[in-house]
Amino acid sequence: MDVSKVVEVLEAYFPLSLQEGWDNSGLQISPDDKSIKGVLLSLDVGLDTVKEAISKDCNLIIAHHPLIFSATKKLYKKIYPYNAIFEAIKKGIGIYAFHTNLDIAKGGLNDFLCDILELENVEIIEHHPPLRVGVLPNKMNLEETVLYIKEKLEVNCIKYVKGSDSDIKKVAVCSGSCADMIYEIEDVDYDVFITGDLKHHTAFFAKNSGINIIDATHFHTEKYAKDILKSALMGKLDGLRVVISDKDREAWSYK
Repeated sequence: MDVSKVVEVLEAYFPLSLQEGWDNSGLQISPDDKSIKGVLLSLDVGLDTVKEAISKDCNLIIAHHPLIFSATKKLYKKIYPYNAIFEAIKKGIGIYAFHTNLDIAKGGLNDFLCDILELENVEIIEHHPPLRVGVLPNKMNLEETVLYIKEKLEVNCIKYVKGSDSDIKKVAVCSGSCADMIYEIEDVDYDVFITGDLKHHTAFFAKNSGINIIDATHFHTEKYAKDILKSALMGKLDGLRVVISDKDREAWSYK
């Protein structure tokens, strides 16, 4: 199976033209062999992910998060991401990323999240393409909404800001590191914003601006990326072996 055929199938769903200007989706490392023996799907690419690909005879990793993201002037073999880059190149493993194009695309990550949360009448916010706004099946208070999100996304620990006592019906959703978007969406009608990576100053802003926000974590709002990629690939290419990584883990530990 030629690598270009695999990429062509996925890019038909999640075109690179959709990615944000600051992003680095696309081919990160080309495989030594253009013939793909197996594809490993992952959220992140760490050294363990590359070793997993080798052990499972996969010579292409397709991930959500780019392994190569920012420009660098130095390479250190023992620290991330360079340890994973060196190992992938040494073993001939190709790496490809579908990042913000997967977030933005119709049927992509944020639409998938809305489906899991059973949101109705979902709208795409045109001037913020990853953002979706939909309506919960039932009206809830904020604490009930937090428990609902926790159950639906199977999150162990959720932090949230209660900026308002109003009931929750209309929900804004944007996966990953979208929390700072609350500074830019004053014209969007929503009762609570569900995202990840909520920082202190953003939380303080929300609290003092009457905005409800739920941090369902970066990991738990984006862990479904590999399932979406698998669904897009299955049945499209005869003989292609697709494996979902079991090495993806939340980086945090909790007590």
